[in-house]
Amino acid sequence: MDVVEVLKKAYQDELLDALRAERAAEGVPYPHLKALLLEVAKRERTHAEALAEALHRRKVPIPPTPRVEEAGWEAMLRLLSEEGFDRAYYLESTFPDPELEALFTRLGQEESLNQEAVRKVVALLGGGL
Repeated sequence: MDVVEVLKKAYQDELLDALRAERAAEGVPYPHLKALLLEVAKRERTHAEALAEALHRRKVPIPPTPRVEEAGWEAMLRLLSEEGFDRAYYLESTFPDPELEALFTRLGQEESLNQEAVRKVVALLGGGL
């Protein structure tokens, strides 16, 4: 697959996950759990910014902001699923460019933090959103 296409898709995925985390946080009545989701959203936005910078260095326009369709519990469960997929994808991807390789390794490691945070929120809420 073309590196630019991988970066564009990853950018949109990260931004979408940030929006999902923010949307899920809106429905959480407990401040400490809401804070966990907002921390996930912040990390996802940082990931999107790093990917946007990689696109910028390649003189590629930034893709449009995706639309999040899910809300509440549905957004949280989708986010949990996506975090696991993203982690595996980033850690299994290889690039001839050492800079991209390092970026994807870092993103994969941070997706583990996101996955664990969302898993904790889901477990503590127990479907009560």
